[in-house]
Amino acid sequence: MAAGLHRRVFSGTVRASALSVSGLPFDAWITRILTLESTILSGRSMESPLPDRLKKTHILLADDDEFIRRVVRHVLLGLGFEHIREVEDGDGVKTLLGTIPFDLLISDVQMPGINGVELLRQIRCGQTDAPADLPVIILTSFSNTDVLTAALKLDVNGFLVKPMKPATVHAKIIQALGERVPLRPAQTYEAVDTQLASLSSNQPSSQPVASISRPVPKMVGPDDSVEIHIRDLTPGMVLARAVYLNDGTLLLAGSHALGNITINRLQEMREVLKGDTCWVVRGKTST
Repeated sequence: MAAGLHRRVFSGTVRASALSVSGLPFDAWITRILTLESTILSGRSMESPLPDRLKKTHILLADDDEFIRRVVRHVLLGLGFEHIREVEDGDGVKTLLGTIPFDLLISDVQMPGINGVELLRQIRCGQTDAPADLPVIILTSFSNTDVLTAALKLDVNGFLVKPMKPATVHAKIIQALGERVPLRPAQTYEAVDTQLASLSSNQPSSQPVASISRPVPKMVGPDDSVEIHIRDLTPGMVLARAVYLNDGTLLLAGSHALGNITINRLQEMREVLKGDTCWVVRGKTST
């Protein structure tokens, strides 16, 4: 182990030295520091400048991990966003939503008090001072299938998976700001269960979805259905068969009418879906 190593990060200095077996491994600190620095530098080197109208976007960032907030904040600044506020929990979000008209919320899921999905539910139900259709992006892992299913039911505007690339952050924010949430009755959102099993432990699941062994329910649909690749779905199509995640978790039931937001999320989650096609009712669209 090296001792007395110094490396500047932002305006401060990180000091690393030999650690005991019970301490944080030396290489973990270095990896964490280098990843942060690389992310920030790559964010600042974006060649396409942000349009002036988007520079004024007011973004609220919620995460109880100061390190993650610092990474995301510097990526956002590197992309050209100028108005960023940070909080460490859901209660802090609700307080700020009553004082500033934010254009976008980027929230972690596992935070003290109100988790990020419950926060999204309260926003959609009109239980905060923010507009119910406020664009919301969730910071999560695709291994947390209960988070994915609950957030989808709550019309989430996107997922950011850690670690994140500046180009991905840029694309997700632009997409989220351009989506219109077709709000459903508040009782529809109130019925969504946000007491998530994956949050019952302090340790987030690291098991890849594809490796989880569960029986996948057989998908049966009507004879007048047609198989469509996810990239070719269009708003108004009606599912003839249910859509499942790789681990067998039901994501969308048959007869679900697809909207623009749902289609965007399906395309975003394609790697963890059971197949890359959907069965839709032939010639039928929702009104």
